[in-house]
Amino acid sequence: VALYNEMMAQGITKAELARRLNWHQPQADRLWSLKHSTKLESIEDAFEAIGKHLELAVV
Repeated sequence: VALYNEMMAQGITKAELARRLNWHQPQADRLWSLKHSTKLESIEDAFEAIGKHLELAVV
């Protein structure tokens, strides 16, 4: 959800994200698919492609 919200705030489309990552469109679409398990590395790459840094914390 955070990735999608940030993309909307910056006006970045899924197609633009795919271009920035040098991914094919279906690869980028899988980030939002609940039927596909996405690797954390892919999510991190997507955030970096939009100029953000992903941080995880256990509290």
